Amino acid sequence: MLGGLRLSVSVLTRLPMTAAASPDPALVGAAMAWAPIVGLALGGVASTVLVLASAAVGGNAALLPAALAVTSLILMTGALHLDGLADTADAMGVRGGPAEAREAAKQPATGAFGVTAVAVVVLLDVVAVATAAEVGRGVTALVVGCASGRLAATWACRAEPPASEVGLGTWVAGTVRARSAVAASIATVAVCAAVAVADNGHRVAALSTGMAALAASLLVGALARRVGCRAFGGLTGDVLGATISCGATAAYVVVALTGSLVR
Repeated sequence: MLGGLRLSVSVLTRLPMTAAASPDPALVGAAMAWAPIVGLALGGVASTVLVLASAAVGGNAALLPAALAVTSLILMTGALHLDGLADTADAMGVRGGPAEAREAAKQPATGAFGVTAVAVVVLLDVVAVATAAEVGRGVTALVVGCASGRLAATWACRAEPPASEVGLGTWVAGTVRARSAVAASIATVAVCAAVAVADNGHRVAALSTGMAALAASLLVGALARRVGCRAFGGLTGDVLGATISCGATAAYVVVALTGSLVR
């Protein structure tokens, strides 16, 4: 169990963590089942940054604290998910089929589709978290977004075949068992619900906001996975990155749009 957690941290973040050099499929599956739990931890750290920065700035200013919180996530993950998003977006603009798209993703340069996708997602992340923070829902947005985006990746590793015989997609595709994915989902929903309720005194409305954000994240993450897998011909590490990034952004936006309902 702990081996899977260590591997999950190693794969999903840039935090120093010793993991098995050649893990077996069962360990890989466990690692991807741990992904939303790693997301909860990342969201907790980013929330701490948001709260401390908000206290330092004072008043009702939320834009700088939100930017610092989002930046902390980028630093902790090494921008891996944004890189996957960029490559997946570029693949959508490649003509010729999945083989050409996979070849284009290997190129060091990022195309117009990729640059635009990253710019839009980061902008939405900062503005949505800032908006959520202004109505007292910043912690909910960050925790739910970070966890649910990675939960979408957990299900992706159960549902999709690999795009090729090499790469992260080959490593993780089909490794997550149904009961592990269900257990990860239950744990994620429970923790996200608790955080949402604790974040506001209007418990029913706050819970509804958190659960709506989680559902939107899974839906958008699944859509990003489907589009990415169609472009590449199957699951790749880039598709997982796009799934996580798009899922998290969807959660931030939903909390921002519905946060005023629980003031």
